[in-house]
Amino acid sequence: MKRLAAFLAALAAALAVAVSCASAPPPPPPQVSAEALQPKENPPDTSGPVLRVTFSPIYFSPNGDKDELAIFLSAVDESPIGKWRVEIHEPMDPYPLFYAWEGTGKPPDQLSWNGKSAKGELVQSALDYPFTFTASDVLGNSSTLESVVEVDVFVINDGQNLRIQVPSIVFGSNSGNWDGMSDDIVANNDWILKRIAQILNKFPDYKVKVEGHANPTVDPRDKAGADREEARDLLPLSEVRAMTIVDYLVKLGVNRNRLSSAGMGGQRPIVSWDDKDNWWKNRRVEFILIKP
Repeated sequence: MKRLAAFLAALAAALAVAVSCASAPPPPPPQVSAEALQPKENPPDTSGPVLRVTFSPIYFSPNGDKDELAIFLSAVDESPIGKWRVEIHEPMDPYPLFYAWEGTGKPPDQLSWNGKSAKGELVQSALDYPFTFTASDVLGNSSTLESVVEVDVFVINDGQNLRIQVPSIVFGSNSGNWDGMSDDIVANNDWILKRIAQILNKFPDYKVKVEGHANPTVDPRDKAGADREEARDLLPLSEVRAMTIVDYLVKLGVNRNRLSSAGMGGQRPIVSWDDKDNWWKNRRVEFILIKP
């Protein structure tokens, strides 16, 4: 009996130790509110569409109604597109609107442009025309992408002859050359004239008349004043500039025997005296390719 009592006592002690060493029960799970169990909504759309544009060809060279610029558009947004607008502006300050497209909903994947303004005026050679693409979604979030349409030097059919019209060769103020002007202007003039030399040499049988044109600044209603400006300033300046261009083309490999020069002064303006924002178009050099 003593042995049994001792065994039972030892067993009870062992069970007590086992119970004391057992881990405490895990705590109850935290309480979760009913609101937390509801599905979360997406945050509101507050950003404008992601816009992209590409042009083909990169250097646009319109030739009458034959060649067109392809404008590829993309507008991506979380919300549907509500409206869009594409604008092309004149290349000189104050950059008036030249041509535009607009619509509602998603923009077309491609626009085609013949290089003419809403009034039917063709773009000028060798200039960059500012381009903007704007789109907004149905929530009113808007984005704008800015680029440029790069216009190449191009040849226009002009009756029996061909013509290149370039207002972007920059001369010094009241000067017949571009000496002392910025490196960017000199480099741009050089690029344009190299391109023109390449084109002229594609037509080796044509004679080339280089015409310098100036912009009248005197009100044409003041005939005496306009005549004085023409004789004293515009004709001599345009003559010198035309001769400068001829000499430069000869350095670029154009045969001098094909070339002649003439100063036209302000006798043939492209835009009227009242259209002062576009006076820059009158300050130009034209290359007339004369068939033999």
